[in-house]
Amino acid sequence: MMQFIKYLLLPFSWLYGLGVRFRNWLFDINVKKSRSFDIPVIGVGNLSAGGTGKTPMVEYILKILLASGYQPAMLSRGYKRNTSGFCLAETDMTAATIGDEPYQVKSKFPEVVVAACEERTVGIDTIMQNHRNVNVIVLDDSYQHRAVTPGFNILLTDFNKPFYKDSLLPAGRLREPKSGRSRADVMIVTKCPNEVEMNEKGKIRLKLKSMPFQEVYFTGISYQSLIKTNAEPGADTHFPIENLKGYKVVLFTGIANTKPLENYLKGQCIETILMDFADHHSFSAAEIQKIIARWETLPDMNKLILTTEKDWRRMEDTEPVKYFAGLPFYFLPIEVQWDATEKISFDKKIIDYVEEHQGKRRVHS
Repeated sequence: MMQFIKYLLLPFSWLYGLGVRFRNWLFDINVKKSRSFDIPVIGVGNLSAGGTGKTPMVEYILKILLASGYQPAMLSRGYKRNTSGFCLAETDMTAATIGDEPYQVKSKFPEVVVAACEERTVGIDTIMQNHRNVNVIVLDDSYQHRAVTPGFNILLTDFNKPFYKDSLLPAGRLREPKSGRSRADVMIVTKCPNEVEMNEKGKIRLKLKSMPFQEVYFTGISYQSLIKTNAEPGADTHFPIENLKGYKVVLFTGIANTKPLENYLKGQCIETILMDFADHHSFSAAEIQKIIARWETLPDMNKLILTTEKDWRRMEDTEPVKYFAGLPFYFLPIEVQWDATEKISFDKKIIDYVEEHQGKRRVHS
């Protein structure tokens, strides 16, 4: 049935593709202007509509830059926030004000300048004017925002749903044609299983059609200790993953792709009951009560309620969270997992680019 619907939608995908190709062509011939900046700008994005692990990658890049003594800023669109225009993240803001990705990044990196702005050029200009100490900017979900030309462009694709197997919207999830990969300096295959054989990596590289200048990396997901959301002050909030043995888990999510998390939890606990919502979903009181009711139906044994870090950041300052009071409710942070050799190579590429492009703070078109 799904395949039949996809075929029905293909004519609309072709029309959508024509529009996107025409738009990209206007940028390519400089009819539509794209600005580059003398300050190093690192773009992180994808060809598909979400679900490739952009936020963990942005956080990883910020860690590299901070560890090397740089003062980075992170700029996002701030998807689904209730504000517009340029908005500088403060530690007392909510996800509704700044967007869930910027809110999560600011929560983890309070020392980093984090902002949201639909017009990335305006956002970069504002950061440069008001934060003279910032010496590198990381753009979240920037690949289709061609008004800015990042100095270093990182394209992510999900191992389980690579762009070369996908179709344009609405028949598939691609936001632009596969040819858009040519703008990337680096391609990263994310959410890989623990071991990817060298010959399989070679096959994937061929299917990605990477160019000689484009390095291809393979990363996985490192699941961290669960964090209790409503622990008593001073109490240990960490719940090691290995302690899930013997537990039943009600998992609720509002992310683009839950499969890697579902598959991981299958090997960690007795049973996972998934309650899946749309990407960037804002949870209502009724929905949270339904989640709790599902948890209450489980036998009186080891059981808990779990969500992703991104979902928790989106809801933590909302009124409906009060219903979780006193319950074993946790969120699960994730980090990028690297092969040691590839990590060294990627880190060096980032630092080499930033070092090479440090300099004047003027802008050119």
